Amino acid sequence: MSPLSPPLTKGSWMSPSRNSRRTQALLFGRNPHQHDTFDVEAEAAEALGIDTYQVDLWALLSGNASRALAAVPERGELQLLYRGWMLTEEEYTALDEAVSDLGHRLMTTPEQYAAAHYLPNWYPRLAPYTARSVWTEGTDATEAWHAAKALGPSPWMVKDHVKSAKERWAEACYVPADATREDFERICANLVEERGDRFERGIVVRKYLPLKVFGRTPAGPAHLEFRLFFGRGHLLAAEPYHEFDVEVPDFTGFGPLGRRIDSPFFTLDVAMLEDGGWAVVEVNDGGVSGLPPGLDPRELFAALLRAG
Repeated sequence: MSPLSPPLTKGSWMSPSRNSRRTQALLFGRNPHQHDTFDVEAEAAEALGIDTYQVDLWALLSGNASRALAAVPERGELQLLYRGWMLTEEEYTALDEAVSDLGHRLMTTPEQYAAAHYLPNWYPRLAPYTARSVWTEGTDATEAWHAAKALGPSPWMVKDHVKSAKERWAEACYVPADATREDFERICANLVEERGDRFERGIVVRKYLPLKVFGRTPAGPAHLEFRLFFGRGHLLAAEPYHEFDVEVPDFTGFGPLGRRIDSPFFTLDVAMLEDGGWAVVEVNDGGVSGLPPGLDPRELFAALLRAG
């Protein structure tokens, strides 16, 4: 970890031409029915002089926007960075509309959120750097089986348009070599069951990449993987995804990828291949991406301020 930068004066997350009079702040999406770790991030933001507010996601998704944003002032012209639980595009749009009704603006628009959130949106921009992928709309495993044939023989991995069920690696994620159609359809059914009402849009099939295994977790193999945060096209931070005691490589070569995704704040998860190369394994909106264990949120927020 590099030394923390000194506290910064308040500026704007966005470009001056669009939000020159707006004050930046953080909006934490809290679910009163689930534990989260956002108190640490809130303290880090406040140490940098960044105001923080909360949105009650349970109330928002129940249609009670006024209650959900009761802690947010009206007509303050805030520029809000959402940090919270993962939302669908439709849910994020509802949040955006509720914030706009109060006279504020989210740092990331719903369109920008979707650009980094859904694989069919980001894959065409990063196809040379990630596993070959195909996808369907809906949960029809037979349709997904036929689409997967374009990838060549298995092994493959399956997920929905946003997330996998890698916590059930063998049952709902990994399709081994020489898997039959029945095997594949069973794994897809397990994926849909595991994701439940949070299943997103359709089935994605990805060619399995030979990643370097660095350890194991109760859910399966743990690879040498790093999470890279990008803000305004600049690489802000990079830390091991798992709590491994490893030196962070020089990821400046990944910098140009930060300009391929139409989002002001997103993450790339990258992993080392068995042959020593690197591949992008996942992309997501930065506001809903968890912080790796070794990343101090003060360092990330300070870097994001500088990038803005």
